[in-house]
Amino acid sequence: MTRAAITGRKSVFLGALRGVLALSFVAVTCLAPTVGAADTAAVQAANAQTRINLAGRQRMLTQRMTKAVCLALPGKADAQWREQALAAAVTFEETLHGLRAGSPEAGLAPAQTAQERAALETVQEVSAAFTASVKQLASRDLHSVAMQIVIARNLTVLTRMNEAVGVIEANAGRGDSDPVVAATINQAGRQRMLSQRMAKNLCLLAVDLDRERSLKDLSQSAALFSDTLDGLLHGNAAGNLLAPPTPGIAAKLGQVSDMWRSLHPVIAQVQAQGTIGEAELLDAVAQLDRILVEMNAAVTLWAAYSGSS
Repeated sequence: MTRAAITGRKSVFLGALRGVLALSFVAVTCLAPTVGAADTAAVQAANAQTRINLAGRQRMLTQRMTKAVCLALPGKADAQWREQALAAAVTFEETLHGLRAGSPEAGLAPAQTAQERAALETVQEVSAAFTASVKQLASRDLHSVAMQIVIARNLTVLTRMNEAVGVIEANAGRGDSDPVVAATINQAGRQRMLSQRMAKNLCLLAVDLDRERSLKDLSQSAALFSDTLDGLLHGNAAGNLLAPPTPGIAAKLGQVSDMWRSLHPVIAQVQAQGTIGEAELLDAVAQLDRILVEMNAAVTLWAAYSGSS
């Protein structure tokens, strides 16, 4: 096994994303001392919705880490994937700490309820070995045990994080945020995770790891992405999804829809064949990463939505 030091810097995408959210929080809190009760309620709703957004992003990071270490395995141009894996692991750990203890920089208050604290504590317990293994692999210490931990635990961490997001959404819907808006932000945010989950499964199929489960998971993730995107575009009362309330949100979702329409046949072909070549894999991953960027922009707009636009 090889060992080499890595001085990882956070990726531009994740760093810029955190910066935008932090600036949004500063802008909101600077107004708080001078506003009335109605505006204070709007500030609290925005903060609750930011919390759902950032907690939901954690789900995406579990799959982004796994995708990145998988893509680094072949050893070709692996520096970008090692850097992406490390950046995702660091961001996951920092955000989890912020969700639990608070982070003014990210616009996060400490967990407010015992149920939320317990859910986040569970995430901490199950994710510690997972993120440590991702960092080990990102440092080019490609030990088989570390990879086995990532493959075995990524969905467990995702599941526990998803449960925590549900608790955070429920708390926001009972208090500061409109419950349908909170639910829509949660499900829109889940689309980011699905983009990386599909990319992860494509890579696992390409390197012939966990083939049967990866193929089944790819099919389920693609179907859920399609169904949720349709609900986000047009609204779905039964699914607790609000149709786009602003032109900006509608435009972003339209971009995601166009990208998905182009990529979906490729996913369907992989489902039929059960495998994917290296060139096709890298192209599909690039398309899914572009979907992630635009979907994240839509979620950020949703998180800032006040209900009056």
